[in-house]
Amino acid sequence: MVAEHEAWLVEGDAGLEAALVLDIEPEDFTIWSVAVAPEAAGRKLGSTLITFAEERARALGYKSVHLYTHAKLTQRIGWYERLGFVVTHHEDLADRRLTHMRKIF
Repeated sequence: MVAEHEAWLVEGDAGLEAALVLDIEPEDFTIWSVAVAPEAAGRKLGSTLITFAEERARALGYKSVHLYTHAKLTQRIGWYERLGFVVTHHEDLADRRLTHMRKIF
């Protein structure tokens, strides 16, 4: 994963608190994963990482950021919408349905 993606970590006193994984391709800038340790919840690390990803995308010349999540994660989708992302389409896989979202700058 590290060889194919760009990873950013947030470390605290107790160790790893959050991680951001970006998939940067010539045609698209994708937030591949945002993860926050349960012990670090409530500190807005997820929002901070999303903002960082957007700033990184802009610095590299991208006009938007793409992400996807499981369609069943409606609270997560609502959170992304509050951050300015809009649903672009759904993708049906053998084991799940993905909701694709994009934020245009």
